[in-house]
This record gives sequence, structure tokens and C-alpha cells, in this order.
Amino acid sequence: MKTFGIYLCYPPKVDLRAQGLGRYLAEFLKEAKVRADVRFVIACPSWMRESLKEWSRAVGLQPDAFEVIGPEKVPTLLRFYEAYQKYRLYRLRKRKKVRDYLSRMRAAFGAIVTYVPRTAATTRSIAALVLIGVIAFPVLLVYYAVRSIKRSVPFRRAYRALIRRYRSRLTPNVGGLVARPQDNGLALQLYRYMETAEARLLSLEIEKRREISAWFAPTAFWPHFNDIKAPRLICVPDVVLSDFPVAFSAVNDERFLETFRLVEKTIHGGAQFVTYSLDVKQRTLVDRYGVPPEKVSVIPHGVNRLDELVKISGLANADAVTDAFCVKLFGSALGKATTTKSAHRFAKEGIKFIFYASQFRPNKNVLTLLRAYNHLLKRRYLPHKLIMTGNPYGLPEIAKFIEEHNLEDDVLCLQGLSDRELAACYRLADLSVNPSLSEGGCPFTLTESLSVDTPVVMARIAVTEELVTDRELRDLMLFDPYNWKDMAGKIEWALSNRAHLLKNQRALYDQLTKRSWTNVVDEYITLLDRISSDRADRIPEPVSKPAA
Repeated sequence: MKTFGIYLCYPPKVDLRAQGLGRYLAEFLKEAKVRADVRFVIACPSWMRESLKEWSRAVGLQPDAFEVIGPEKVPTLLRFYEAYQKYRLYRLRKRKKVRDYLSRMRAAFGAIVTYVPRTAATTRSIAALVLIGVIAFPVLLVYYAVRSIKRSVPFRRAYRALIRRYRSRLTPNVGGLVARPQDNGLALQLYRYMETAEARLLSLEIEKRREISAWFAPTAFWPHFNDIKAPRLICVPDVVLSDFPVAFSAVNDERFLETFRLVEKTIHGGAQFVTYSLDVKQRTLVDRYGVPPEKVSVIPHGVNRLDELVKISGLANADAVTDAFCVKLFGSALGKATTTKSAHRFAKEGIKFIFYASQFRPNKNVLTLLRAYNHLLKRRYLPHKLIMTGNPYGLPEIAKFIEEHNLEDDVLCLQGLSDRELAACYRLADLSVNPSLSEGGCPFTLTESLSVDTPVVMARIAVTEELVTDRELRDLMLFDPYNWKDMAGKIEWALSNRAHLLKNQRALYDQLTKRSWTNVVDEYITLLDRISSDRADRIPEPVSKPAA
């Protein structure tokens, strides 16, 4: 049996369940577990151990599917930060309880203040009137006393507002540092120090495991991977930051510029590479970074199927039962909407909708999709809502567009969906859409949507055309991602010709399903086995000297 290693070094608080890489690794390790001739070891920093456990439980991986090595004790500063976050969450919950209690008290006082005069004015009993006065007098006294103080001493409010403003000026970045440390320069610098120290400890653990034939990094974010003195394989899904530098810099120039530098450093120090598409191999690695073509292998994705998560079989009315199950899951998914608090009511109404499953990043082209949808909704009277799975507040221009065009009840952004909820959204959608401008491989949208019998329209980009080779089918399902009118026209046509589009796409899907994740794992293991036997790459020169 051969042993291969997987190197992961994500920052703290990254949830693998929400990452495309997490789903990719899940499929990979599930298929690898079936083989009796290989096993995998995951090397990761101390702060990823708990995340790995939660991820493996969520995706259904058995504990013996892989071994974890690396430091076990989390850095002290990170422990303090996590403890403070827990305390902050506790305080927020406590404040919410107090606010809820005060709200109920105000409502009770208001009800009494309304009830007493009405009852006093309508009663015909002197005894009842006296009793009401005795009981209500203390309540009314407190109510009107508080009301009088609030009205007669307005400077107290001004004083409190002044104190809050003064404190915010003293500590302007504390809230942001706690809520989004990845966007804070100091937090990033501290993390880099921790990451470097953790990488050294990881290297020590890796050096002890001489039986591991080769190491695999599933992404190119970690230049420390190149310090491993063993055969190494780096996956470069894409380098979208170089394709959209202005858009990414507008989100957070410091963080994304640093990430871009790390990716380039990793590529320059790499020995062997693998990508998901010929486009990334040639245009990115060979042409842009000068990597010799023979050092780059292409291993496309397997088919991502979601039908098994929701499909009910063995019944005469299996399709109807499956749809009913999906409706129930869809109701729970709507409860996770971020742009409106009333999305849950749509579950009962049986709404029609278009679906786009993706995180929101500059290359995902969400604004163009919103422009196309806004036109279809208000000019073509489309009766569909648009449901997406990203965070609109992560890219402020998305949230701004939704608000300015009054789309809060028409564009629903659902976050934190489970795999079953995701499958249910795909199943119930009339159409899936993917407007992305750049991807490392053909987007998962294609096979995920078709696996549950929902047609899909997509951007005409190189990685998609690698799989969709039939010219007639391209014309049916692909649109110009830079032209919102072309996108809107394709969406409208697809909704009107849904059955025709699905029939034509089924042939493509049947062809794609011939490539399973078993084939993908076999190709990776063959590649890892080959580079582990290549003595020239066994101890490559490091890209730079380790920091002292």
C-alpha cells in the first residue's frame, strides 16, 4: 500500500463545507477510500483540526478515511481571540434577551395605559372604578414618570450619543477586527506570523513521515508547501486575481494583493502541476508563468451529482414524493435568506425561480446577472424570482443594486445551505444560470443542475466550451457574459423552451456521466505515483530560504 499526503493550510475560521475545494476533496477521498492499495494523510495547522472533523461529518466521510498530522495546540493569541468571540457572542445574546424583555414590558405597560382609561370610562360600578384606580395608579405613575423624564431631559440622550461617538473614535477598527479580521491589515500580519510558525511545525511532522511517497496541495495559496523535501504536486485551479485585478482590489486591495503574491510565489517554486482544464494549463501556467508544458497535467472534474441526495425511489409516485420532499427542504432553505426577513412565506406560495449557486466574487459576474434579471422582471414581466447562494454584503455593490432597484423580495440570497437544501433548490428551479467570467474548470452548475432534471444556461467561456463541443448545443445554452441583454434573452428563451433545452442537454449529461470520480482519483494516483518515482523531482530546490 502506498501513502500520499494532502497539504492544507487555510486560515482560522474557514469552513470547508462552504468551499468548492471542500466538496472536491470529499468526492476525492470517498473514492480513494474504496481502493485498497493507497491511503491518504492530511497535514494541516492546529486551527484546522476541528474544521476537518465538522467537514468530514457533514460530507459523510468515515473517521478512517484519512489520517491527520500536524500541531495539535492552537497558538495562544488565537485562543484568546476565539475566547473573546465567544464572550462577545454571549454578550450579544444577553443584550438581545434584555431588549426582548424590555420590549415585552413596554407592550404590557402600553396595554394597561390603553385599557385603564377605556375601562374607567365605560364601567358603571363605583367599586370597580375604585379598584381599577388602586391597581392601575402605580403602573400609570411609573409610566408617565419615565415618559416625563425622557421628554424633559433630552441632554441625557445627547450625552450618551457623544460618549458613543468618542469611544468609536478611540477604537475605530475594533468592531471590524472582530467581525472581519481578514480585512484588517494588522490581523493579516499577525496571521502571517502564525502561519509561518505553523508551517515550520508542519514541515517537521512531514519530515518524520518518510513512508509518504508524494505530497499534493489542492490549491496554490501556500508557498510553504514548496519547503517539503519530497515529490510535490500543486493544483492550480485558476489565478482569477490576475484576470480581474481592478475588481478584486476594489473589494480589499491589501488582502487580495497579498493572496496574489502568495499564489505567484507558490507557482514559481513549484515542481509539478495539475489543473482542471486545458485553458488554465496553456493560458495561465505555460503562457503567463512560463511553466514547461510537460510539468503540467490536466485532470478534469468528475460529474457532480445531487440527485441521490433528494431522490425518492421504489414508489409508484416517486417523482411527486421527491418534489414534496424538496419543497420541505426548500422551506428550510428560505429561512436562511439575508436580503429579506419574510422569505419563508414564499415556501407556501410555490414560487417560480431561477437559481445561481455560487459565492460572490468579482469574477462571478453577479452584477451583470442582476441587470439582466431586473430587465426581465420589470420590462418583460417575468414571474420568476432569482435565488442565489452568496453573501450580498461581501461585495457592497451587489447589496446596493438590490436595494436601489427594490429587489429585496425578488432576489433572495440564501447562505449556509446544506447539500440537500442545495439539491432541492436545483430541483425546484425552472432554470439554473451561471454567468461566471472565469473558472478553473467547467462550473459544477452544469452537472449539478442536469442531475436533478433542471436545464441550465451558462456563460460562453473557454472552460465551458471544452466540455460543450457541439455547436448547436452551444448556441442553445451559452450566452455572452459581458452583454446583459444577451444574457437576458437567453434566460427568457430557455424558460419558454425548457423541455426542448433539457432534452438536448440530457445527451451531453449522459456523456459526461461516463467520467466518474473513480476515474479522477485513478488519474491523480497515477500522477502522484509517477512523480514519486521521478528522482529528479524528489528534492527540488526551495524557492527561497526559510525565514529565521
